[in-house]
Amino acid sequence: PFRAVPLHSRRLTLIRRTRGGAMGDVTDCCVVVCGGGNAAQVVTGLLATRYRTIAVSFFADEAAKWKTALGRDEFELTVEGASVGKIRSKPTEITNDPSVAKQADVIILAVPSFAHGEYFEKFAPYMKPGTIVAVMPARSGGDILFSAKLGDKAKDMVFVGFETLPWACRFTEWGRKATILGTKGGILAAVTPPSKWPLAYAVMQGCLGVFPHVQESPNNLGISLRNPGAVIHPGVMYGRWCPEKWDGQPVAEKPLFYQG
Repeated sequence: PFRAVPLHSRRLTLIRRTRGGAMGDVTDCCVVVCGGGNAAQVVTGLLATRYRTIAVSFFADEAAKWKTALGRDEFELTVEGASVGKIRSKPTEITNDPSVAKQADVIILAVPSFAHGEYFEKFAPYMKPGTIVAVMPARSGGDILFSAKLGDKAKDMVFVGFETLPWACRFTEWGRKATILGTKGGILAAVTPPSKWPLAYAVMQGCLGVFPHVQESPNNLGISLRNPGAVIHPGVMYGRWCPEKWDGQPVAEKPLFYQG
């Protein structure tokens, strides 16, 4: 049950009673976001407005560079077409220390599939039972790799495989500003074990917001075999760079994938 408790600071906080009878702040969820690219920076910017959010990158010195670039400032996220067009927030920490995984209730991987194994392996010794691990996207056998890297410990976790990223996005000033160009209406996700779907769905939909609608896929094998990127991306590339559209000469500016 929930009740509102007045604090000396004259603000109200929702408090819940745990099974043991102790009281805990319902906003104390800790999310670890992995990566330093477009998607990772957007996820970090969104979640840091509400939850304790830790950004982690194992790529070279990316974490240190991001921390330096942001400094004491807040991260600025522009959401095109939204009534709230600017969101400002600051992650609790930006680091390359895998031990922060012990704090995580949710771990979100927003990195290319070739990097998934490194995160799973480095986080494994520190992860607590019941941690929700969400991979965006996980269409490369992410659940199989997760189980291989964590071994017996995997059965105590909840793996969520998304078919794609929730947004089309890009950073406009690396480490400091990013833009959500569009939010998808719905995306498929599968949960291993399937019995944890209600919990995983509630948590991940809460993290993402109203959109995109998270829709259940029967299993993670389907997420990998029904990979929309394998169909859409080659078509986009051919449509832009086929002989009818490109003369084979260098272009003046770096083209954008969707807007180019």
